[in-house]
Amino acid sequence: MPPPPEVSPDEAEARAEALAEQARQAQARRDQQAADDAPGGARVETAPPVQVVLVWQGIGALHKGFFSDPALVTALSADLAGLVASPANIYIRYDSRSFAGSIRLQLRPDTRLLPVGTHGDRVVALQDLAPITTALANYRSGVASRFDLRVESFSIGIESFRGPHSCLFGATGPAPPDGRVVSPCVEVDGQQRCGEPGPDGVAFDPAVAKIIRSCLDL
Repeated sequence: MPPPPEVSPDEAEARAEALAEQARQAQARRDQQAADDAPGGARVETAPPVQVVLVWQGIGALHKGFFSDPALVTALSADLAGLVASPANIYIRYDSRSFAGSIRLQLRPDTRLLPVGTHGDRVVALQDLAPITTALANYRSGVASRFDLRVESFSIGIESFRGPHSCLFGATGPAPPDGRVVSPCVEVDGQQRCGEPGPDGVAFDPAVAKIIRSCLDL
């Protein structure tokens, strides 16, 4: 079979948003069914909070204090529980030349705890990463609403380095993205590669999918 054609970012992201909404509705129905079936007073086990380590690049002292707010860091720690192993290294960067900021979780080898699906040698279920991007978006919005609204412009994402390869997974949707939809476009070794979203995940060229899987330890 020929490799799936590369699609435009706009087409890929629109398709990803539609599929993510369908998945959320299906999950809501499953959650409601599980709640209806659970015995009264059933105890829900929760994962322990994750140790969060903030790493700074280009961030001034004032904003370091904003991002270090104990309540916001504690909430991020709880949101990442069960998703990644401790410590969770959160890189907060600001480039004063481009006026661009970012908040990224650096996924260290073998620290991903949440499952990410694959199908064959082309499809990776990137949407499975949404709990992480949502946690980062909530943290960003908390800092923005409490201290400085300009922080809402910071991009969020998951970065991974494996051997000679690097991957950056981001979020899409109305600005600022709330993290609930993972972008079907991945920055692979510094180049944006957009796959074709489908019900099972995002289909890439097999060579690109192989790098993405390695970045996620799949």
